[in-house]
Amino acid sequence: MGKYFGTDGIRGKYGDNLDVGLSYKTGRAVAAFFGGGDCYIGRDTRVSGPDIEDALVKGLTDGGVNAVLLGVLPTPAVAHITIAHKAICGIMISASHNPPEYNGIKIFDGFGVKLSEEQEGGIEYYIDNMPQTADVKGKVSRYDDGRKEYIDYVVDCIDHDFEGVKVWLDCGYGASGSVAREIFSRLNCNVEVDNCSLRGEKINAGCGALHPEYVRNSMKGTDCRVGFSFDGDADRLAVVCDGEILDGDSVLYNMSRGMKLEGRVVVGTVLSNLALEKKLEEDGLRLLRTAVGDKFICEMMFRKHYNLGGEQSGHYIIYPAATTGDGIMSALTFLKTLHGGGSKLEKVIKLDLCPQKAIAEFAPPSIVYEKGFVELVEKYTEQLRGIGRIIARYSGTEPKVRVMVECSRAELVDVILKEFKDYIGSSR
Repeated sequence: MGKYFGTDGIRGKYGDNLDVGLSYKTGRAVAAFFGGGDCYIGRDTRVSGPDIEDALVKGLTDGGVNAVLLGVLPTPAVAHITIAHKAICGIMISASHNPPEYNGIKIFDGFGVKLSEEQEGGIEYYIDNMPQTADVKGKVSRYDDGRKEYIDYVVDCIDHDFEGVKVWLDCGYGASGSVAREIFSRLNCNVEVDNCSLRGEKINAGCGALHPEYVRNSMKGTDCRVGFSFDGDADRLAVVCDGEILDGDSVLYNMSRGMKLEGRVVVGTVLSNLALEKKLEEDGLRLLRTAVGDKFICEMMFRKHYNLGGEQSGHYIIYPAATTGDGIMSALTFLKTLHGGGSKLEKVIKLDLCPQKAIAEFAPPSIVYEKGFVELVEKYTEQLRGIGRIIARYSGTEPKVRVMVECSRAELVDVILKEFKDYIGSSR
């Protein structure tokens, strides 16, 4: 993580560590880093979105860049349009799965790819070392066909007739509400939609990808077998199938069954369950692991030309159709794997997961460097050798320390996590 960037852009509570001042400086920094040209800007439904957009636009145009406004659209739509229109970069204003009071700034290069750590460092330099205002300011315009362009693109990529397959969607009052119903309907799905109005004050609040129980409960008593929940900017997906919330590793495995995989590889992260690795091996496939964060998965995929990757949290990347996580395209790819013709869906395969639990506790970033914390990590890394794993890291999206323990002895998982939780609590 950098001074301003976490694992997924700049993020924080609006008015606290993210405000119009930082937004303006970020616009100026983006203009200085990428140079003149067009920058396409989208946002989710958050109440603070228009204020951040205004400040970003002023920063961009003061720096000589043209700002093209897309309105409310999913993050993957911004990435696609950035590529299609040969822009110098794209920006999405969103805090993804975070609550309504948060917001964020995600930046894509001209290839629709999230910035590398080196590129983020360049942006941060210009944030702290403001360049001079450009001699010729950039212009501001709107592109109102972005919604149609993205819908057409996803429909063309999936290219499948679902013949009345019933699906239930939870748009979480976020950006997917602008496109999801039409995309699924055009592919001949029978669609029921919850929380599709664009109400930023309710985004992710008890609904969406972090609360798949909402769509599961909506489906009870109906003959609908599959439901999809999207987060605020629709780059994350949660799946409900046959009344059960499906874990992210099982979703990724089922997607792999319906795809021709380049290199016979699926890209995951250090948190991907051992059960996924073993099941892929049974199919003659390999799991390659990266650091946590979809940008690291993307980096591995693009460098090696792999075409499927994802993480437990619900970010799935289908390359080259998408250059970032795309919840809607992932949902349709999953559905395509199960579709047996007509309105019939085959049975989903649910992995027998190795016991794995995690905690996420509020703490300052310095805690991961404390002697006591490091000693705990070293102690249990050695104790779990051969029977499990431990991953301890500071979150890139929230002020929390995260500890994951995976072990074939389930009782040991709880013991280890309790010791970490006690230590974190005593350090506050």
